[in-house]
Amino acid sequence: MAMQVSLCLIVLSSLSLNKTKVHYAIFCTRKNLFMKRSILLLLILLSFNSFGQQPITISGKIKMKIGTTIRIWRYTDNISFERQILYTTKSKTDSTFNFSIPLDKTQLLNLSANEFSTQILVNPNQDYVIDLTPYSNLSEKSLQISSVRNPLIPQNDLIKAYEVVSDSAISLLFGRTNQRPTLNNMKQFNAAIDKGLLNIENKYCRDIVQSLRIHFLTMSRANSFATAINTYYHCENLPIDNPAFQSLISETFQSYFKSGPPSITRYNLFSGIPDSVHYTDLLTMLSVDSSLTCRPIREMVLLCNLYSMIRDEELEPEKGNNLLKEGAEKSSDPFNRLLANNISHSIRTKKPGSYVPDFSIISPEGNNINISKFKGKALHITFFSFKGMADRNLLNQLTDVAHFADSLGVAKFVCITTDQNKEEITKFWNEKKYPMQLYFAPDDYTLIDYFNISSLPFFVLLDAEGKLNSLMPNFPGELLLKQIINLHPSVNRSPENHQSVQKSASSILQDHPLKK
Repeated sequence: MAMQVSLCLIVLSSLSLNKTKVHYAIFCTRKNLFMKRSILLLLILLSFNSFGQQPITISGKIKMKIGTTIRIWRYTDNISFERQILYTTKSKTDSTFNFSIPLDKTQLLNLSANEFSTQILVNPNQDYVIDLTPYSNLSEKSLQISSVRNPLIPQNDLIKAYEVVSDSAISLLFGRTNQRPTLNNMKQFNAAIDKGLLNIENKYCRDIVQSLRIHFLTMSRANSFATAINTYYHCENLPIDNPAFQSLISETFQSYFKSGPPSITRYNLFSGIPDSVHYTDLLTMLSVDSSLTCRPIREMVLLCNLYSMIRDEELEPEKGNNLLKEGAEKSSDPFNRLLANNISHSIRTKKPGSYVPDFSIISPEGNNINISKFKGKALHITFFSFKGMADRNLLNQLTDVAHFADSLGVAKFVCITTDQNKEEITKFWNEKKYPMQLYFAPDDYTLIDYFNISSLPFFVLLDAEGKLNSLMPNFPGELLLKQIINLHPSVNRSPENHQSVQKSASSILQDHPLKK
């Protein structure tokens, strides 16, 4: 636009009655040339953008009931585990499905149908034709993938990657109880990994293997993190957006601030970070450890720990969010800037006091019930799996707390399962005579996604107004009971309940007449 204005001024200043047509022709020529160049540049940019987002098509059949909801999604990162739903569809009358989504690079996606799920590694600009078969045992529920077109690349490399770091290879490092592996053990382990890598062509999968290698070498104390990371990666070329690498950093330094170098533990970050300390200050402090000389790793470690500190209420949320905002602006790596934003968003949407959307759940009779129905009392929501033994033990413990809370009139208890065998679960529920109300999650899984549930059992506690009090509140028992009673100060003021509440929660449960 500026160029066009300057051209116009030049033409107008040089106009004369005798040369008007000549100058106008020159102006039009230059203007047309400028417009053509602009259009060409725009087309080039659009071409780059279209090449950057190449579509993949996934189609096939699923051996489940007609109209099963199939979702394709990914984690925004493997630290906050926020989910991004890419596509949702339903299987047709012949059990087929198909969808197309744009990708800019090789990515690990999640494919799920009801409570079954699997990981699928896909390359941009490819078609995948697969059959999905649900497989279930006592420990897991997964979708098994069989390819209509062989070979299914890079999925086969993903399978090889996990097979390389097998139990037999890992046992070479952990064969000696409470002792470091010998040099021979380390040599055998690394030889097994190196041999397996020869059969994997896909770089994404090779980075998974290398990240797992570093994890187990560090965990077994065969190598320090600094030695292992410097042996298999270079700071200038880290696979920082690979989920295995993200998990490696997060798990390795999960308690870093508590058990790290003296200069950090003396600073006692978990007791609170002063307002005078900023993101770059904390990065400088982290560099005192020889294993954290690489700035992108320091940034990721710091963001991981800030997330844990804010979530666990060890760091004041406003200060923590200010540090995350600085991290989103000052991190050296694009992924870490994205991670800071992801974590900040996760904390904002899940913070105590925020309203939870009025989700619909399904009763054993097949009726849709909104969560708002339970407003007026605290609501403890337990998400569980009918197949899990730990979940069944949980239900028995939850029974005692629910009986007592009901006698005080302070809370409702709802148990939601993603299992689809409604008749079997309802029969089991009625036989056990559980006081908690049973419901089923809709198969669109929006409720599961909102709370970011990645493992079961999972707990949510809402206050009487339907606002979030806490995610993953304490396991059923004394602490949970105290937590619920604290939401109802009127219980402590009530004369008829005063004597009971003064007793310990454990003795209340022990003496309660309804206890089974």
